[in-house]
Amino acid sequence: MGVSYGNKSVKIFTKTKHVKINNTYNAKLYGVIEGPINQMLKYYPNEFKFLRHETKEMLRSKSQSNEKIIAPKS
Repeated sequence: MGVSYGNKSVKIFTKTKHVKINNTYNAKLYGVIEGPINQMLKYYPNEFKFLRHETKEMLRSKSQSNEKIIAPKS
Protein backbone atom coordinates (compact mmCIF):
# COMPACT_ATOMS: atom_id res chain seq x y z
CA MET A 1 0.00 0.00 0.00
CA GLY A 2 1.18 3.50 -0.73
CA VAL A 3 1.71 6.41 1.61
CA SER A 4 0.21 9.78 0.75
CA TYR A 5 1.73 12.96 2.15
CA GLY A 6 -0.74 15.84 2.24
CA ASN A 7 -2.18 15.03 -1.16
CA LYS A 8 -4.22 11.91 -1.78
CA SER A 9 -3.42 11.57 -5.48
CA VAL A 10 0.40 11.38 -5.16
CA LYS A 11 1.42 7.96 -3.84
CA ILE A 12 4.90 6.92 -2.70
CA PHE A 13 5.62 3.22 -2.20
CA THR A 14 8.07 0.41 -3.03
CA LYS A 15 7.84 -2.35 -5.61
CA THR A 16 9.73 -5.62 -5.60
CA LYS A 17 11.15 -6.93 -8.87
CA HIS A 18 12.82 -10.33 -9.14
CA VAL A 19 15.97 -10.39 -11.27
CA LYS A 20 17.48 -13.66 -12.48
CA ILE A 21 21.24 -13.89 -11.80
CA ASN A 22 23.06 -17.22 -12.27
CA ASN A 23 19.91 -19.37 -12.21
CA THR A 24 18.65 -17.73 -9.00
CA TYR A 25 16.10 -14.97 -8.58
CA ASN A 26 17.15 -12.06 -6.38
CA ALA A 27 14.61 -9.55 -5.08
CA LYS A 28 15.30 -5.87 -5.75
CA LEU A 29 13.32 -3.05 -4.18
CA TYR A 30 12.49 0.05 -6.22
CA GLY A 31 10.98 3.30 -4.97
CA VAL A 32 7.87 4.31 -6.90
CA ILE A 33 6.10 7.66 -7.05
CA GLU A 34 2.74 7.72 -8.82
CA GLY A 35 0.43 10.60 -9.50
CA PRO A 36 -0.43 13.45 -11.83
CA ILE A 37 2.77 15.28 -12.78
CA ASN A 38 1.33 18.76 -12.21
CA GLN A 39 0.44 17.88 -8.62
CA MET A 40 3.81 16.24 -8.05
CA LEU A 41 5.52 19.45 -9.14
CA LYS A 42 3.15 21.55 -7.02
CA TYR A 43 3.55 19.63 -3.76
CA TYR A 44 7.18 18.48 -4.14
CA PRO A 45 9.00 21.20 -6.15
CA ASN A 46 12.49 20.48 -4.81
CA GLU A 47 12.30 16.74 -5.42
CA PHE A 48 11.15 17.17 -9.03
CA LYS A 49 13.18 20.20 -10.11
CA PHE A 50 14.93 18.02 -12.70
CA LEU A 51 11.64 17.65 -14.65
CA ARG A 52 10.43 19.90 -17.43
CA HIS A 53 6.70 19.92 -17.88
CA GLU A 54 4.41 21.71 -20.32
CA THR A 55 0.66 21.68 -19.92
CA LYS A 56 -1.86 21.93 -22.74
CA GLU A 57 -2.74 25.39 -21.49
CA MET A 58 0.88 26.52 -21.98
CA LEU A 59 0.92 25.15 -25.52
CA ARG A 60 -2.29 26.85 -26.65
CA SER A 61 -1.90 30.07 -28.61
CA LYS A 62 -2.95 33.28 -26.94
CA SER A 63 -6.24 34.82 -27.98
CA GLN A 64 -6.14 37.99 -30.06
CA SER A 65 -8.00 39.96 -27.41
CA ASN A 66 -5.08 39.50 -25.02
CA GLU A 67 -2.42 40.48 -27.55
CA LYS A 68 -1.80 43.94 -28.89
CA ILE A 69 -3.31 44.33 -32.32
CA ILE A 70 -1.14 46.53 -34.51
CA ALA A 71 -2.99 48.26 -37.31
CA PRO A 72 -1.29 48.14 -40.72
CA LYS A 73 0.24 51.37 -41.96
CA SER A 74 -1.53 52.91 -44.96
